[in-house]
Amino acid sequence: MAQKTAKSDNWYEILKVIAWTDFKLRYHGSILGFLWTLVKPLLIFAVLYIVFTFLIQFPVEHYQIYLLLAVILWNFFAEATMMGMASLLTKANLISKVYFPRILVVIASTISSLITFLLGFLVFIVFVVLTDISFSWSMLFFPIYLTELYLIILGVSLALSVLYVRFRDLQHIWEILLQVGFWLTPIFYSVSMIPPEYHRFIYLSPVTRIIEYSRTIFIHAHIPSLRLNLIVLMMTCVVFVTGYLVFRKYNRNLIEHL
Repeated sequence: MAQKTAKSDNWYEILKVIAWTDFKLRYHGSILGFLWTLVKPLLIFAVLYIVFTFLIQFPVEHYQIYLLLAVILWNFFAEATMMGMASLLTKANLISKVYFPRILVVIASTISSLITFLLGFLVFIVFVVLTDISFSWSMLFFPIYLTELYLIILGVSLALSVLYVRFRDLQHIWEILLQVGFWLTPIFYSVSMIPPEYHRFIYLSPVTRIIEYSRTIFIHAHIPSLRLNLIVLMMTCVVFVTGYLVFRKYNRNLIEHL
């Protein structure tokens, strides 16, 4: 079947429509609707907070903020990569009928998850206001970390999306890896609780670094050193470029596998 070709000046509109449609369909038929974007991270936060505050006490300053920030950042990474991985398959009918850069489908999917994250982040800001944490200019550094996290998510999603079209078991493998990653990432515990000799392995994950450095600017009003920020930037570039190259390689024969 011949494909219609979308004009390049319509690509932005295609991106916007797919992203907004994905966001709305996620909560279609739900009683709470968009409120689930706020309820889900709060429920996870509540369970972890109760367990690790009253049952297993961690001596962490401003533990509510410490935990909630990590929960919404990790949820953003996990949810966005899962949706990004499935994006090409879920849009198979559109891709087979209209030609446009297929990367737009993956970008739109991750943007949809970004909207969800931003709504959840508003809840986090409310928690910050309600605590005795004072505003500091270091907090304005957070958009840089958020941008880096988004690029990491996009890079991972680009690779997963084209590989998932060929290897359907990848969904189950990635779900397991996310579960492992959740426990290996210092979300509800502190890195200081891990023996120092294992810190270098924990910090091999750029997501861990972004979570830890984001906590530093919000809780301790301190921006990590230039060296540490350059490391995060380099890791972000490696993940994004690798994901893009994998996508470009396997994108060529995509229609045959959809």
